[in-house]
Amino acid sequence: MLNHHQKELRYKWDQDTGSGYRLRFDSSEHRFQVQDWHNHVVVDAVGCDDLDEALDVLNRFFAIDVAQERSRIAGWLPQPAM
Repeated sequence: MLNHHQKELRYKWDQDTGSGYRLRFDSSEHRFQVQDWHNHVVVDAVGCDDLDEALDVLNRFFAIDVAQERSRIAGWLPQPAM
């Protein structure tokens, strides 16, 4: 699920924990964070410097097609100023 207003993508609901994961982009720091979307717990406390690192973190929790996600997310990310 894509949420432009919150600058986040939500992934995989986990019945056991009653939550799922989200990928957030912090435009002020130009970093990504993978978080538990219901509990708002930062899964990767350091944050991720780029999209590839963030996708690797998500891929540890559940299987994703990294190439497909990268192209899907490219349209969601803010474009750098020229």
